[in-house]
Amino acid sequence: MKPIKYLFFLIFAMVGLISCDTYGDYEQEFSPVYPLSGQYYVKVIDEAGKEIVMHTITDSDGQKTDVFGTYMYLYNTTDNDKDKLWIKLPSDELFSTGILGKINCNVKDLTFSGTAGNMEADGATVNGTFTVNSGILTLKSVTTPTNGKSDGIEVKYTLNGKTYTVTGFRRTGWDADETWSAPQINN
Repeated sequence: MKPIKYLFFLIFAMVGLISCDTYGDYEQEFSPVYPLSGQYYVKVIDEAGKEIVMHTITDSDGQKTDVFGTYMYLYNTTDNDKDKLWIKLPSDELFSTGILGKINCNVKDLTFSGTAGNMEADGATVNGTFTVNSGILTLKSVTTPTNGKSDGIEVKYTLNGKTYTVTGFRRTGWDADETWSAPQINN
């Protein structure tokens, strides 16, 4: 019986030693426009300083709630340009002045601007132009609703002769950070 115990001990020891293989840390790769690139939770403000309703939610009791927040995306080009990025602010059921196009950026200064053809959602059809007058990212500058720190963003763009201001922060993934259901402008 003792040889069988030694055999089991030897097998478990070998399995334990073999399974202790260690690997180095993987190197994280970023796009050439990082840290500008990302998904942002934003609100859009019109020329009169009023927040624009993005859509309305109806709960099970029939109560309607206006939602003022939406997502904006900044991402790299297929050519991985270091001085250009795509900006996307999707149109919604009540917000028809979204933008989608490729503009210039300065990663070192965390800024972006330019005029571009406003692409339809299909990514191939141009419907007019828009101009990002100024866009700036400020690292770790926003305290989120959950009291975390996130990168702040502010964009001023002109579409169809009207200028809009977009303010917000890099998406954290926490649901409680995305509950802008009432106007709140923190200056």
